[in-house]
Amino acid sequence: MKIFVTVGHTHYDALFKAVDEQLSPEKYQVINQISDGTYFPENHKYFKYTPQLQDEINNADLVITHAGAGSVFYLLEIAKPLLIVPNFDRIDNHQKDIADFVTQNNYASVCYDLEQLEKHVLASVNHSFTQYEKNNFCGYDKILDIINNA
Repeated sequence: MKIFVTVGHTHYDALFKAVDEQLSPEKYQVINQISDGTYFPENHKYFKYTPQLQDEINNADLVITHAGAGSVFYLLEIAKPLLIVPNFDRIDNHQKDIADFVTQNNYASVCYDLEQLEKHVLASVNHSFTQYEKNNFCGYDKILDIINNA
């Protein structure tokens, strides 16, 4: 199974360490986008950034990502098999909130405990999830009316 792990523009060393320790290279072909992290995987390929990020996503059977809004909603919109791992080292709870939303709507698998990572990888590809449907924002006219009438 080809897995791409991405954390956008943040660091999440604990995730890369868990991937490195739990996902055997004999069983999984993993490529990690480690951003500005300081953990360098020993068992799988990694890079900090690439202009070919979309190619990595397209080539993967599964994408593992932090629970950043941009990453999560983009991957849900393109219907990519997805495992979300919220980063609880962030200064607020927005990643937990996004992960909870995904869980409540059955859009993807969420791993809240890094020790259970491989279990969630298997669940991500063996479970049937609800298709995410993007709701386009349509309040521009209302906002313009409020501004113009202020």
